[in-house]
Amino acid sequence: MSQQPRLIADDGDDDGLDSGIRVRGGKTPAAHLPVAEVLVETQLPHLARPFDYAVTEGLDADAQPGVRVRVRFAGRLISGFVVSRKASSEHVGELTAIERVVSDLVVLTPELRRLCEEIAARYAGTLPDVLRLAIPPRHATAEKRARTASPAPLGAVERQQICDEISAHSDEPGAFTDYLTALDTWMGAAPADGDSSSTADGDTASAPAGPRAAMALLPGSLPGTGWIHYGLRTAARVLRTGRSVLWLVPDHRELAALEAALGDFKPLAIRLSADQGQSARWSAWVRALHGTARLVIGTRAAAFAPTSDIGLVICLDDGDENYLDQHAPYPHARQVLLTRIQQTGCAALFLDYNRTVEIQRLVRIGWLGEITYPAPAHRQQAPVCQLPPEDLPPHQHQRLPELGFRLTQAAIGRTKESPAIGPVLVQVPRAGYLPVVACAGCRAVIECPQCAGKLEAASQTGPFACRICGFRAETFTCPQCSSHTIRSVVAGIERTFEELGRAFPGTKVIRSGGSHIIDRVPDEPSIVVATTGAEPYADNGYALALLLDSLWPGPGLQATDRAIARRMRAACLVRGWQHGGRILLMDDDPSIRQVISDFAPVAWADEQYRARSELRFPPAVRTIGLRGDRSAVAEVVAAASEVGQVWDIYAHDEPYELIIGTTIASGPAVTRRIAAEVAARSMRHEDSVFARVDDPDVL
Repeated sequence: MSQQPRLIADDGDDDGLDSGIRVRGGKTPAAHLPVAEVLVETQLPHLARPFDYAVTEGLDADAQPGVRVRVRFAGRLISGFVVSRKASSEHVGELTAIERVVSDLVVLTPELRRLCEEIAARYAGTLPDVLRLAIPPRHATAEKRARTASPAPLGAVERQQICDEISAHSDEPGAFTDYLTALDTWMGAAPADGDSSSTADGDTASAPAGPRAAMALLPGSLPGTGWIHYGLRTAARVLRTGRSVLWLVPDHRELAALEAALGDFKPLAIRLSADQGQSARWSAWVRALHGTARLVIGTRAAAFAPTSDIGLVICLDDGDENYLDQHAPYPHARQVLLTRIQQTGCAALFLDYNRTVEIQRLVRIGWLGEITYPAPAHRQQAPVCQLPPEDLPPHQHQRLPELGFRLTQAAIGRTKESPAIGPVLVQVPRAGYLPVVACAGCRAVIECPQCAGKLEAASQTGPFACRICGFRAETFTCPQCSSHTIRSVVAGIERTFEELGRAFPGTKVIRSGGSHIIDRVPDEPSIVVATTGAEPYADNGYALALLLDSLWPGPGLQATDRAIARRMRAACLVRGWQHGGRILLMDDDPSIRQVISDFAPVAWADEQYRARSELRFPPAVRTIGLRGDRSAVAEVVAAASEVGQVWDIYAHDEPYELIIGTTIASGPAVTRRIAAEVAARSMRHEDSVFARVDDPDVL
């Protein structure tokens, strides 16, 4: 077990008694640095700062910086962290003593504290709020077991042998090989601060030493699971040197697939995710802290993992909604990873079958490199995409046209000629926007009054929106019969499941969605009906995917981005063209059709970044939502304007909320000032103002 360092800053005064420290209750202070600065776990912004407490003789050895303690605060016994030890205090009178040290384990390391402080500042939050997300609840038994665990019993030779087993794949683009070469060169060189270059926020800073890249994957011969191959190939280069790797995936399905593929890497790996029990999660967290496992895999909860000597960060599908934390200050795991990369200088690899506009911005400014496929490989590894007839009625985009039945018959082996035989994926609606609605009175499909496109609804009562022209309305009145009620024309998973069972008797029909999600299906003729986000992996990939028009998540800046991402998630589970893979895309949105047909998400992301930059929309700028009393919000905005460029985007009442924008360069100063103003108002007991930074759904 590695030893925990004594993180004490000695200021030269060794005598606690001579420093004039008096402890409440007549207790004797420690002889050396008798005062501890303790950050208490409070939700009040103005109290999110260290307070001085006395360290008694009995707690002197254990009350080191970084340990969790229990203290009396405002008459209650609450938890906190020792952030430093010092010889004296500016407090007049007796100091309250620390009640007890929860554990002598240093959980708030200097590196983790620096990361959490930066995230708190970026999101205009408080350090205690971020620490609640970063450090899981303690489990004493699990901690004891983890602290006595031995490091993975693998020496350099054994690590090299395991890494050599992850051989190159025929589908690998040359640019990926170039990235591995750069990684090998960096790992073999002495650590360096690097040269001056732009940071992820566009500032000038010391560049991380490790190579950084983004890669938009193609199905190829590894449909849906190519990210595992590329990730392991990259991680092996780092693990063989003894350094650590942090690998984030969106949810438990990807985590299960990754765990199953680790093979001989399992002795080096631990899993860290929110769905673990308290004991398992704390044990994994402590093992990461001690370095007894060098490969940390996990979901959003692993973003703050205290991985020692980190050499590489891998992130899959950075745009997935699961990466956004729903607790204050609402950080995104992608930003946590970007901050870690900047602070530690480690290498980075962002893998995705899609490309987010946020990652494309980093590519455009040169902060991330790009791994691309040559044109011939792109054509061979992407499946063939077919579209339904142009004259298909609007409601028929929710049902299978004749072409869909013919393709399905071929894919399950019921015709003499078929490019590929295997499982068929049918992607159906999930809870969310109703993509096709009709009048409940006359049954007429509702059209947009501005462009005659399909009008969609968030629920049976609205609001209503058009994805083509942007029309939006809170209520509906049928132009035919004046009715105000609607009905959905969407065929859900249950109905689709039953219809396909009747249409293809004798063929196995599998359902995945809701509380019954399947991780994997075998490579045999079958039909898999899955809701968006619940599509199982298929051994050797799907022969065919039928993607129903059901994925627009509603009006918003990122609506089409998310629809494309969900389509790409399903499309990349299909075999490549050279292996006979086909897609029938039932969307009528021209943007979605273009991206999926050409398998060109990078071009879409680049186009969107240019357009949003011109309009001063995220991610080219940052947004801050401020909610509270109108005059209180105005005072906070005025204070923020003193330190950076700020402008109003829009406001709405009941309750009052103002969305403001700021430049990337002004962002750090503005968010810090807003956090300070919110804390000051809390201290003065004035009207509260709540801030949320970079909310992806704000526009």
